[in-house]
Amino acid sequence: MSSLLRPVGHLPASVYWFRRALVLAVLVTLVIVLTSWIGGGSDPKNTAATSPEQDLSATPTVEPSSTPTTTPDAKSTKKPSETPKTSETPKDLKCTGNDVRIDVVPAHRTLATGNSMNLVVQLSAVGDECKAAIDPSRLSVTITSGKDQIWTTDQCGQVMQRATLVLAKGKQSTTTMLWNGRRSRPGCLPGQLEAKPGTYVAKAVYDGRASSAQAFQIV
Repeated sequence: MSSLLRPVGHLPASVYWFRRALVLAVLVTLVIVLTSWIGGGSDPKNTAATSPEQDLSATPTVEPSSTPTTTPDAKSTKKPSETPKTSETPKDLKCTGNDVRIDVVPAHRTLATGNSMNLVVQLSAVGDECKAAIDPSRLSVTITSGKDQIWTTDQCGQVMQRATLVLAKGKQSTTTMLWNGRRSRPGCLPGQLEAKPGTYVAKAVYDGRASSAQAFQIV
């Protein structure tokens, strides 16, 4: 015991005490290292992250990418040039007297007594296109001599061919009817008197719109 407290040797006692302290420090260090290593193997905090919970938490979260918002190009927002509006005629647009220009033209300016003659009615639109109904309820043609009514389609409507004419501005549409050269009576009964020699005037009316008078001679 005295040799442990008082080292014996040819060296100074401080050297022996330093060596003993150094050995003791090494032993203490080894004990601490071993204790830490043994204890670290059983510490759940230091275990490798192999549990499912740790794997899930470690998985990076991928956020859905937002759909890129495109700004309309200035050229794409440019309004298309407007097409000039054209005047279109509805299929059911009917001509009235105010919509038409009407003329009647005798086929001959001179006619022999007792002969027949064609009367040509010319119709055109004064504005937009429209449909003109050719029937005695809208159109009439009359031949007079002075104040004497000689013949009219109001009494002889059967000479008029029913039709529907599409009228356009500046374009004439025509319909023709035959006058037998005789007078007419209600019902257009046959055997009426022939028109005598003289000056006669033909006139047409469409829905109240009258044509100019056209004169011709019977000789």
